[in-house]
Amino acid sequence: MSKILAIVASPRRDGNCETIVNAITDGSMGLSPNVLDIINLNALRFTNGCQACMSCKSTGSCATKDDLSPILDLIKGADSLIVATPVYFGHSSSQYRMLEDRLYCFIGKNGLSTIPKGKKLVTVVTCSGKSSVAKAVAEDIENMYVNCFSFDPVGSIVLSDGGSKHAAEDDDELLERARLLGKKL
Repeated sequence: MSKILAIVASPRRDGNCETIVNAITDGSMGLSPNVLDIINLNALRFTNGCQACMSCKSTGSCATKDDLSPILDLIKGADSLIVATPVYFGHSSSQYRMLEDRLYCFIGKNGLSTIPKGKKLVTVVTCSGKSSVAKAVAEDIENMYVNCFSFDPVGSIVLSDGGSKHAAEDDDELLERARLLGKKL
């Protein structure tokens, strides 16, 4: 049994990020009795990124207690992580950036990761503009997880949707690629 955590960092409910994540998780659940958590960051209440208090270096966990705190615990305990974000002004969403900022609590005093190596990663990035921008954002996210936390990238999906909230659900080939990625988790 594998623990899979999907984090959707889009403020848009039932949009392209969520549709793609659902297809990935559909693919992952067909293999074995996996444990799945899907978190929509926009539904949570958190207002701070890392406060640079350095408390995590002695306690091993973030000192800020809000709705993001249990998500950090889920990340640490997951075997696989799916991260999905839209692009805003050439970057991931603010919801995702605040989560990523708080991942600093997983860097120990020695500068090394405190979470187990080898977690699997799938990255999903959607945008209404150029797909090259979304690809760059996906690469940046993947590189951070690989270089800082030794995740094993399984793949990524990038969708330039032209501003259509339903572009993903109308793209059978994209959804099949998503389900195939899910089977790798």
